[in-house]
Formats: sequence, C-alpha cells, structure tokens
Amino acid sequence: MTTQSAPNKQPKAIAARLLDILGSYGLVCLLLAALFVLTVQGTLYQVNHGLYDAKKLYFESWLIWSSVGGVSVPIFPGGVLCMALLAANLLVGGLLRLRVGTRTAGVLVIHLGIIFMLLASLVKLTGSEEGHLTLYEGDESDHFTSYHKWEVAVWPAGGEGPVAEFVIEDHLLTDLTDGATRSFSFPGVPFVLELSNFLPHCDPLPKGPAWEADSPVLDGFALLAREPLKETERHTAGMVGRVEVNGETSAAILWCFERYPWTVEAEGQTWAVSLRHARYAMPFSIRLDDFQKEEHPGISMAKSYRSFVYRVDESGAERILIEMNDPLREGGLVLFQSGWGPQNAGPRQRLFSTFSVVRNPSDKWPEYSMWIITLGMLMAFGRKLFSFVIKSTHKAAPLTGDAE
Repeated sequence: MTTQSAPNKQPKAIAARLLDILGSYGLVCLLLAALFVLTVQGTLYQVNHGLYDAKKLYFESWLIWSSVGGVSVPIFPGGVLCMALLAANLLVGGLLRLRVGTRTAGVLVIHLGIIFMLLASLVKLTGSEEGHLTLYEGDESDHFTSYHKWEVAVWPAGGEGPVAEFVIEDHLLTDLTDGATRSFSFPGVPFVLELSNFLPHCDPLPKGPAWEADSPVLDGFALLAREPLKETERHTAGMVGRVEVNGETSAAILWCFERYPWTVEAEGQTWAVSLRHARYAMPFSIRLDDFQKEEHPGISMAKSYRSFVYRVDESGAERILIEMNDPLREGGLVLFQSGWGPQNAGPRQRLFSTFSVVRNPSDKWPEYSMWIITLGMLMAFGRKLFSFVIKSTHKAAPLTGDAE
C-alpha cells in the first residue's frame, strides 16, 4: 500500500488557488476601482505638472512610490500593473476556465479581442516613438524630433553633404546629476567625451555674485536651474562636456538652444558636439509644398488647416494632402496635422506647419481588436436573437391558425 506525500499536493493547491484569484470577479472590481483612482489622481496631477509627467507617474508605471521616513516604498499599483493583472484575469477567467462550446464561442472571441487590445497598448508603450516635424513652406526633412527625450550628437564639422553622426541616447544622459559623470568613445573619433551636470530645465547665464551656479563656471558662464514647466516639451536642458586632446582638457556648456555646436579640434579635424532633442529617421522625406488655413468669419482664429506635402523617396515624389482628421500613414509612421504658425504672421510671411509623428508597430491593432470584438458580439447576441425569433415564430403560428 502506497501513499502520496502531501508536499506533492501542496504546489498544485497553491497554483489552483492562484488561478482562482486571478480569474475572480473580485479582482476585476478591485482593478476597475484602482483604475478609477488613477484616472482621478492623474487628472488632478496634470493640472500642476502637465500631461507628460502625469502619464509617466500614474499610467506608465508598475508601482507608485512615495517617501516614508526617507525610504521609497510602493503605495499604490500603477497603470501598467493594473492593466497586466486585468489581462491575466481575462486570460484565466475568460479563456482557461471557460467551457468552450457553441454557446460560449462568441464570449470567447470577445475576450480574445479585449486581450488583443491590451496587447496593443503594451506594444505602443514599449515600442513606439513619438515626436513632431515642423516645416516651413519649401523645407524638407527626413527625420522627426522628440518632444521629451534628449541626445548628444558628435559629427565631423566642415564637410559637405550628409555626414555620419555618433549619438548618445537619452537614458545615458538624464541620470548624470549630483556630480555623476560618464565617458564615451566613438570609432574614428580621436578623443573621449565626458558628460556631466545634466539639468532638464536651465539657462546658461553670465556668472555673478547674486546667484549660485548649478554647474561648473566655464568662460564666465554657468547653468542656472529653473523650475520645471508643465509642458515638458518646453524644457531647456543643459549639461557640461569635457574632452582631453594632446594632454589638454577642454570643457564647454552644452545647451539645447545654442546657436552653434561646440567644436573640438583634434588631429587636424574639427568635430561638432551638440545637445538637442532626440531625432528619429524616417524611411522617406517630407517637403512642405503649400500650407492652407481657413479662418472663422471676422476673427483670425483658424477654422481648419491643411498641408500639401511631397513624400520623397528613391521611387520619386508623391504629392499628398494631410488634414486634421486625415493623417498620412506610410512606412510604419503616422503623421497628423497638429499645428501651424507663426500665429501673428503677416500676409507675405512664410508659414510653417507642424505634424505630430508616431512610429507605432501596433497602430492598426486597436482597429483589428474592435473587429474581433464585433464578431464575438454578433456570434453571442446574434445566436440569442435568432433563437428568440424562432421561438416567437413558433408561438405565433397556432394563434394564426385559430384566427383563420
């Protein structure tokens, strides 16, 4: 006679209990309540801190942290954790524990559509790039610019035509605070670039006795940190760069709105170094041909505006209209008409047009998920409607015979 040991049953019991919790209605209620709280708190936070910071803190985080006694502790689930648990609930409660059959086929398809929509959100969160492209009439560009991320670019100066750039990405810059430094070397570049003193919002000013500098003083100038603005796209970042060439150290303040890049002479070659908003290459270039706007009668406020552009690639140029509700979708990119200026432009002054640009691998996935959900609803409710019509017909048939 043999007996099965209890330790073998315990892991199965724990797994079954975990599945029960993940697939429970109680968990759904808690998650919906948490999302409601996040929505309210995020909306209130946006008033004073801006949309970008509110999204990062409440909706694009796993946990919300707070300082308790000088120690950071999690105090509430973030939007990503809530949506991940909601997807797990749909997977367990709606698929794994659902009895598959003709009666539940529609419900199954609906759950698949919702999970697909949540997956689209995850792909956009982790794999998308967002920015803007601003062009004056006649200008052309093959890249768009981030609103929020920064980069430092190094390239050989003084040449003609396109040049290869070496780029240091945002995540390698923004943590260089409180005395932190980081060094970078590039193939073919005869010096090592050291970066430090990153400030997300600052101004370079002549150093005087009336204020304390937030960076080293270089050539009589230093960086002064400013209070962050609500609109992070208006932040003016700065930092300090250093290089050593032939035993001599050279340093400069890098500021995002500098007129000219910092130049370094090394081995008979001039190199340019610049801090700027991150740039993303496009598989084609856009040339603004004509910008048009219609104004409300009697006032200068624009009623609608549109841009005629040329999409230029190796195959040639194609003239395309981009309007407020009619974006350009091409090469994995979406270009929306989002702005124009100058707002007080004169009759003969050149206008510029601004396009919001998104590179989102899951751009069409929400549409596909809606079709899947629609199919599931037709399967679920269409079957009930068909059954109701058949029953109603059978009940009405005897009554019709009596009347005859």
